[in-house]
Amino acid sequence: MTDVATRFVDLTLKYKRWDEVKTLPADEVQVLFDTVSAAGFNPKKVAPGKLVGHYRDQDGSNTGETYPINSLCPFKVVSEEDGDNYFATGWLDCALQRAVYGSSRQNEDREKLIEMMAEEVERSVPLEPIQLTLEGDLLREYPPRTLAFGSEYFVKHTRDENDLGSCVGVHMHCNCWIDRRRATSTHDAIVCRGCHLRVLFPKEVKTYGDLRQVFASQRVKVPA
Repeated sequence: MTDVATRFVDLTLKYKRWDEVKTLPADEVQVLFDTVSAAGFNPKKVAPGKLVGHYRDQDGSNTGETYPINSLCPFKVVSEEDGDNYFATGWLDCALQRAVYGSSRQNEDREKLIEMMAEEVERSVPLEPIQLTLEGDLLREYPPRTLAFGSEYFVKHTRDENDLGSCVGVHMHCNCWIDRRRATSTHDAIVCRGCHLRVLFPKEVKTYGDLRQVFASQRVKVPA
């Protein structure tokens, strides 16, 4: 994380006016790619471009008004499916703003910025998916929402020490919600709303770490 953070901070400090930057050499684009990769976004590439979001009415319809996703960073993040990754693009823009403005407005030195960036990259890595079945069904964390103010894409991710709620996350690949439900006097069940996957586990399980340990122990091969 420190190496990635160092290269990112050095790049941000190289240019005095990021609002005037239109393109970058390939090695500097690689720095941006490596940074969002280290933060857990799995990008296909980082490319020049600006993204906008759409304001919505209470009924969910577009108002016709937009807002910038990357107001400072001239690059957007492209997903492995060749689509624009809005969250990763917003995160990269927040990271660039934090380093640039931390230097110019708060007089933070290079070492302070590197330390901050390393911590933020590590904090941005999502929960490692939990394997639920021998066939490879995976539980992915409940997607975090952007914050209402400040660095809105610097969100808090689920960690192994967090308690399981009633909706515990998303069924990876199926992409439907997964719930925790009572099943028997001794076991609860992981149930997918989409494909109806149903997996039992002891009702004493409280955290994501507990759940991970239970399913990992079930996959251990017992010698004949």
